[in-house]
Amino acid sequence: MRNNILVCIALVFGLSFFSCSKKDGATTTNNLTEAPSAKAQYDASNFGIYKGVFVGSSGTIIIDINNSVSFVAILKVDNISYTFSTNQTVSINQPTTLNFSNGNNSFTFTVSANGSNPTITNLIMNGHSNPALIVVKETSTLLVKCYEGTFTGGDNGVFNAVIYNNKIKALVKSNGANSNNTADGTILNNQISANGNVSTGSSFSGTLNGNSFSGTWSNNQAPLNGTWSGSRTY
Repeated sequence: MRNNILVCIALVFGLSFFSCSKKDGATTTNNLTEAPSAKAQYDASNFGIYKGVFVGSSGTIIIDINNSVSFVAILKVDNISYTFSTNQTVSINQPTTLNFSNGNNSFTFTVSANGSNPTITNLIMNGHSNPALIVVKETSTLLVKCYEGTFTGGDNGVFNAVIYNNKIKALVKSNGANSNNTADGTILNNQISANGNVSTGSSFSGTLNGNSFSGTWSNNQAPLNGTWSGSRTY
């Protein structure tokens, strides 16, 4: 938010996540690219592009580890962009732990030497209740798409997801319980699997229709059920 120089540098070198603004915290415009920005030489390394979704309200994130710029993360929350940076450096093909910060906001990013198991921990995002992030690695042949949505019914909240390689990985935030859960499923012929599982024990299924998705969810243990929907924002 206080580092417009890094935002502009990221854009010059092709990060193309947000448009440059004259002041911090300015509203930005999404760019729904259909081509991966990750470079082929980093497909099997810790370097490259990582994309994901945020709950705590709603948002998306892109992390550039020496793909186009050195080490930059741009988090977009409720149409406001925040640029996170780090003073640390890492070498290619090495296990990676980086601490990113933006003023009083911060998080720790870790990933294996080959780019697997990217994880975000120790997330602090002031003004957002119980925030959480999930990220996955994009490759030169695999575009990661980020969707933001909601769910309603017996419970309600945020349903944000990344879709890649015929998989869906979601963060689900319950407004009632103020709790975060993960959800995983598969996609075949634009049908989101009926055995999609949420860490609470709920299941979900639905349909992917271009830049939108929707479906139903149920929790037989509660019992609770309802619907969910959203659209691609990155």
